[in-house]
Amino acid sequence: MAEKERELASTSPGNIVVVKKFCGGIGLKTRLNEIGINCGTELKVIRNDGWGPVLIALSGSRLALGRQMTGKIIVEKIS
Repeated sequence: MAEKERELASTSPGNIVVVKKFCGGIGLKTRLNEIGINCGTELKVIRNDGWGPVLIALSGSRLALGRQMTGKIIVEKIS
């Protein structure tokens, strides 16, 4: 993982990030693709308490992703 890259699970609320890669199998990639998250997708972290789901904003919608799933999504902060 590059120095600027981190897991979505460890990203602070308010940050806007871009998805760089996934560290999971085809099931994870398929599920994320179905909800509109692919490499290059921009996300805004709305809530991340350090426990429970991570709330993100994506294309005008809000999604809650489980902590285990967000631990496999590698992102880079853009603002």
